[in-house]
Amino acid sequence: MRPIKELLLEEYWNIAFREAKENDFVFLNKNKNFMTLKENKRYWYADPFLFEYKGETWLFTEAFDNKTEKGLIACSKYENGTFSFPKIVLEEDFHLSYPFVYEENGEVFMMPETSADGCIQLYKAVNFPEKWVKHKELVRVENAVDTVVYGEKLITSVVTDSSEKRVDVDIYNMNGELVMKSLHKDSQQARGAGRVVSVDGNDIRPAQDCTGGVYGAGLVFYQIEEKDGKFSETQMYKLSPKEFSIGVQNAEGVHTYARTKNIEVLDFKRRRLNLRRILWIVQKKL
Repeated sequence: MRPIKELLLEEYWNIAFREAKENDFVFLNKNKNFMTLKENKRYWYADPFLFEYKGETWLFTEAFDNKTEKGLIACSKYENGTFSFPKIVLEEDFHLSYPFVYEENGEVFMMPETSADGCIQLYKAVNFPEKWVKHKELVRVENAVDTVVYGEKLITSVVTDSSEKRVDVDIYNMNGELVMKSLHKDSQQARGAGRVVSVDGNDIRPAQDCTGGVYGAGLVFYQIEEKDGKFSETQMYKLSPKEFSIGVQNAEGVHTYARTKNIEVLDFKRRRLNLRRILWIVQKKL
């Protein structure tokens, strides 16, 4: 039986966004103001990824369904300074999240988190952005989460202790072969938190700060260095939920970051009363 407080006050996520100049990053210049997606009592949204396609900007997110308690993938379009209401574009029998979308040779692919299916797999758009089909299983590995494509490599986080939010960070090539084991070992500050971004010509990888086993305690940004085929990372910046503004109510957590040339997004955690969710939980038990 869930605690009464957990039933009454739902812990949920949503997406915050803002227009930003090319070199204006929230982790460099703190206390920025963000707008939010319109909230929905059935779904909450996390793991934002931005994708520019044919002159348009799209936001892909996890849409967690409170009714089924499962993650799906949704997308929305940026128009007139805001994002449209998210539309579900991919659902499986298992949980989906972290929709890394990219283009290669004129085709669009999505690599969502599919750890519930025991692998890292790729989907292909057959009618962007609404229709996707399974394209290829990249790596068969247990507990692999929050993977990003970096050049011809996959940087993936493998959960070593779910209660303490610890991961190893490993690197594979696109053929599923292990390139480097334990770029980070059993870490609470290394789990993937979004696409690699460029800051002053340096490649910066966002990661989750789960210090103390707290999911969404903040973000850590690492500079990637590659020399003679070997990878290393140096911590450069940090961002806590208290260092950006979203209306009048503070965020309680942040754990994913995304950026295009002029739009910056992140997800944030809050709590709310959601009576519909209580009804869905009771119905599911019955």
